[in-house]
Amino acid sequence: MKTLFQFIDSIKKEYPDSELPFLKRQLKRVQSSKPYQGIRILHNIPFTKETIVKLEVLYAGGADVTVISPSFMEVDPTLVASFIDAGGIWKDALTPNDSFDIHLDCAAELLTHKQPAIGTVEITGTGTNKYKATTTYPVISVDQSAIKMLEGVLGTGEAFIRAFKQLATEEIHNKHFMIFGYGKVGKGIAHYLKKETPHITIVENDPLKVAQAQQAGFNGLIARETTQVQAAADKMDAIVTATGVRNVISDTYDSTFFASKYLANMGGEDEFGTAFATEDVLCNKMPINFFIEKPTLMRYLDPVFYAHNSGVDLLLFANLKNGLHPFPAFIADEVVEEWKTLFKESIPS
Repeated sequence: MKTLFQFIDSIKKEYPDSELPFLKRQLKRVQSSKPYQGIRILHNIPFTKETIVKLEVLYAGGADVTVISPSFMEVDPTLVASFIDAGGIWKDALTPNDSFDIHLDCAAELLTHKQPAIGTVEITGTGTNKYKATTTYPVISVDQSAIKMLEGVLGTGEAFIRAFKQLATEEIHNKHFMIFGYGKVGKGIAHYLKKETPHITIVENDPLKVAQAQQAGFNGLIARETTQVQAAADKMDAIVTATGVRNVISDTYDSTFFASKYLANMGGEDEFGTAFATEDVLCNKMPINFFIEKPTLMRYLDPVFYAHNSGVDLLLFANLKNGLHPFPAFIADEVVEEWKTLFKESIPS
């Protein structure tokens, strides 16, 4: 039977070293210093092969890691079984008595669990907003840094195209798409989608973001102009949600204008909401990229995973006050510039 590190090594063979420069550097550092010795970490991000590569840093650093996966994605039972067989600690559900020093969280799903002894590192915008509203201990937001643009804009946008092409039953070339939300995720989807079709409409609450979308060459509509939005939606081939707001479509629009179209949710919440049956939305209303083999390519995940892990060091050694803290800009900016040089890819403005 493979040990945990042997199991991780077997998975890492699927990824060239060139795809994970930051995790590789981080691993080398913690292997000698063991900065996480004895620290109890609860790890909650989508459980994939890429995530297991990320976990190696925590194990090598001496941490005692318990792994779970967010509710918005289905995990591969074979991968989980192999992880457990190799010695990984996995939980399908937490108990009220489970306690940890640090939470590495996604979409703030650990916010209602027992408070961590030291603090939390949150990776998403949805989760950041929830922690900002109610936290009495230190929380570091990876989303509030330039690093998250690499995964949230480029990685998620590229993954959406791959996922949609696999899940749709027809070509998407020249089709009409409507995207609700022009934050990181919506911007990335539009950026990659324009390589497939010029017919892209952005719907946003923020007039400034509508203007940004129009400057980028997309059609733009104000979300509160319901009559215009519904009329446009009626003519679409596909509608994508990327607002991070639960029930936003059901609460705002008449669902009949969204019928007989591809509906895809790319947020952690059910953005289509109660007016839509689960089966009417691709992948039962869950983010569609988590239903393909590689939800996000490793090159886009590597710097974000590096930052998520680095949050442990910040919580341990930076003496942070209670409340929400953005991941340090001076670190993030260096990582982003190095990544852009390595992969020769730019972030859309």
